[in-house]
Amino acid sequence: MKITGARIRTFILILLFFAALSGQKVYSQNFIPESTPSNLTAYNLYPFSIYPHAIIDTTIEESSPEGDTLVQDEKPKLLPDQISFGEKLFWGEHGVFRGLGIASPLTPEVRTHELAVRRTMLTMHQIGGFLALASMIGTAWTGQRTIDLPHNKALKTAHQKMIAITITTYSITGLLSILSPPPLIRRDEGGTTAIHKTLAWIHVAGMILTPILGSMVSQRGVKGSLGINVDKAHFHQYAGYITTAVFAASMIVITF
Repeated sequence: MKITGARIRTFILILLFFAALSGQKVYSQNFIPESTPSNLTAYNLYPFSIYPHAIIDTTIEESSPEGDTLVQDEKPKLLPDQISFGEKLFWGEHGVFRGLGIASPLTPEVRTHELAVRRTMLTMHQIGGFLALASMIGTAWTGQRTIDLPHNKALKTAHQKMIAITITTYSITGLLSILSPPPLIRRDEGGTTAIHKTLAWIHVAGMILTPILGSMVSQRGVKGSLGINVDKAHFHQYAGYITTAVFAASMIVITF
């Protein structure tokens, strides 16, 4: 039989075909994936090409009602990774405000609204800070005049009124910050923000200590007397001045 070039080429193609089949069989026997994809049909059709050892299943789910839905996307983060205890308590996924119905269940749309609320509350917090500072200065001035003129009943009354205004504005200003919704992303806080928060701890302590010292100022003596204990009054005075100065510094660093 005469061997022609066409027959040689045919024979070579047949050998290559059987070699390919043999290689595929050996590869598929040695291939053990780390996990089995949900779409077994696709896996059986392509056992060695599209499924490497570190399988990430992005195939179409056979049980999917839509029939063309890929693996579900990761749930978006709606709260920052660094969230304070108070923020989690009030604004967390199961926080108090959501439980009471004050805030809606956590969704991207709700968080967008909460971020707008946060901006408004922090703006009011800043404005309230200036009002609280003005009332603190007024309280310090009337307090100083009361020490200078201890028997002036009008000054004492004015000082008491300024104390009430200061406590009210200071408390509301603080709550506007404490109760504001958390940001979407909280970056590492430093610079003026860190200084502002550090000073806040100091003036909060001052706002607690100063009224306590003030309650010890009145001199109990003759009935109807408006006299004061000067020594104790000075401690109260110094505490008030220091608290006002620290609060003013905290406002300056965050504003300018």
